[in-house]
Amino acid sequence: MAVAAKPKTRKERKTIRAKRRGQAQQKRHRQSLKARTRNRAVKSTIKTFVKKAVVAVTEGAAEAVTLTQRAESLIDKAAKGSALHKRAAARKKSRLAKAINKINAAKTVQA
Repeated sequence: MAVAAKPKTRKERKTIRAKRRGQAQQKRHRQSLKARTRNRAVKSTIKTFVKKAVVAVTEGAAEAVTLTQRAESLIDKAAKGSALHKRAAARKKSRLAKAINKINAAKTVQA
């Protein structure tokens, strides 16, 4: 009798565990995997726009305000759904504003 290879990744282990479950649990597992994928994409987009906003403010780009508003909008939308907790969203927005204010203050002192 051939022995199956040991699962290497977390996802493989989850898939094997899911096979042992009933139909309702399998469906819930499929839904959770889809939600996880969607949530990771949303969080990644938020990180990207936050970085773009900070870089734009640092360089003094014209679209800095637009990028900042876009990042805050994405954070709010993620908090409205289930991708991000409302307090985590507030913390991210606060840190973004704090970083931007710090950069602007440094520019004012230099000028």
